[in-house]
Amino acid sequence: MAGAQTFPLDTICKLLDLTPQRVAQLVNMGVIPRKERGRYELVPVVRGYIHYLRERAIKGDAQAGGDDYATHRSRLTKAKADMAEMEREQMANALIPAADVERAWIEVVANMRAKMLSIPTTAAADAQAAPTLAEAKQVLKVKVNEALAELSEMRVEVRNPVRSSDDEDGDGEDISGSGAAS
Repeated sequence: MAGAQTFPLDTICKLLDLTPQRVAQLVNMGVIPRKERGRYELVPVVRGYIHYLRERAIKGDAQAGGDDYATHRSRLTKAKADMAEMEREQMANALIPAADVERAWIEVVANMRAKMLSIPTTAAADAQAAPTLAEAKQVLKVKVNEALAELSEMRVEVRNPVRSSDDEDGDGEDISGSGAAS
């Protein structure tokens, strides 16, 4: 095909609906042949790009379909690895099951509510007996700080540890962080 007509980059970009950068990438990948600097033969360019798109579509269908043994096997392997990672993080007290976190927060909030509501009852007599307003404020401040200190010592216990399906010994042992102290 001696003397085949060549076209500039702008024409190729318009024809393939690509940016000049993408055309350059495809040239570097060997998808689109370049005849000379900034010039391209139309038929090889179109054929190369169509072949590239077909290959991508075939690979995409194979991956998207995913109905083969290898795909299921790799998904299972990944799931097992993810589960082992979760177990490891839980054993290092870096992961707590959501149900345990929710239970702990409910406990903390209920405890905080009870402590805060008891302050007026426990501090009223001492505040009234204080000779000055500053001493009455100090009594209240001490009671609030005591309640907050007690709340800060609460611990979260992992009651339902994450276990993989590989745990065949069935001992049901808890992996506990700290005990739930109220």
